[in-house]
Formats: sequence, C-alpha cells, structure tokens
Amino acid sequence: MATEVVHAHGMSIATVDAGKIFSHWDYTISFEDKAEKLSKSLEENNQERLAVIKELAKRQQDMAANYQKGKVSMSAEEKAAMDKSFKNLGRELKALEQNRVVYMTREQEKLSKLKAETSKSILARIQKEISIYAKQQNFDMVIEMQGHTTRNLPFFLHLEGAVDITDTIILRLNQSHQDKLPK
Repeated sequence: MATEVVHAHGMSIATVDAGKIFSHWDYTISFEDKAEKLSKSLEENNQERLAVIKELAKRQQDMAANYQKGKVSMSAEEKAAMDKSFKNLGRELKALEQNRVVYMTREQEKLSKLKAETSKSILARIQKEISIYAKQQNFDMVIEMQGHTTRNLPFFLHLEGAVDITDTIILRLNQSHQDKLPK
C-alpha cells in the first residue's frame, strides 16, 4: 500500500545501508585501526604494570619463606626489620595495584568516549553525505534498509523502483580528501 501511494505521487525513492557505509568508509576503517592500536597499547601497559606487581609479590612471598626458615636463629632486631620490610613491600604492592586499576579505568573510559564521539561524528558525516547526494539526485525519500521491527523483520521487505545508493555514498566518502583522522 505504501509503495502504491508513493508511486501514485511520483516520488523518487532511494535506499541505503548506513551500517555498510560505516564499515566500508576508509575513515571508519582507519579510526577502528587506530582504536585497536590504542587498545593494544593500553593492554600492553597493563601487562607491564602487572609484571612489576607480580615480581614484587614474589619478592614478598620469598621474604615470608626466608623468615619462616630463619626465624629461630634471627635476633629480635632482625625479625623487626624483616617485618617492617615485609609490611612496606605490602603497602607498595597495594598502592601499585590501586594505581594500575585507576589508570586502566580512566584510560578505558577515555578510549570508550573517543570511540563513541567518533562514531557519532562518523554517522553525522554519513547522514550529511546522504542528504547532499539525495538533493543532488532529486530523491524525495531515502530509506535506511537496516531498520528492523520488534520482530526483527525489516521495515520494508520490498520497495519497487527504489534505488540503492549505498555504494555510491561509500565511493563519495572515500573520494573526499577533507576527512582527516583525529589526532
């Protein structure tokens, strides 16, 4: 019925797959590569921090084992000094772990925010390019074909005479030299 109404009024309709545009635009691909590198770098940093923490924890365990082996022959001063060193090492371990958790949480939040803001910007740029092209080609309506109903069916199962402009939009965006990756 909707198609009949559209054709009765002589409307020109185009369809588009914004998800395909998003995933095939060179800018998006470059950004996703950059985000992946940032994520890997963050994980490497985390692993380095964990290695330091594990090494200190091993030293603390070795210190405890040495204490147990030699506590009979140790003087009270030696026991007190070892106890103090053990406690200081424990405090250092706790502080390093807290610092690692705070750092990771902060950096992951920054990365998530960057991804969300960039995705929003990318989608806005895609929408703008679709609008520009639709006006240039005199389309009365452009329909996003990836929208689904609550039963996971496409909103439009068939649109007679609709032109799919997805690949054209991808080409136009990829040919644009004005888009630079954020630093």
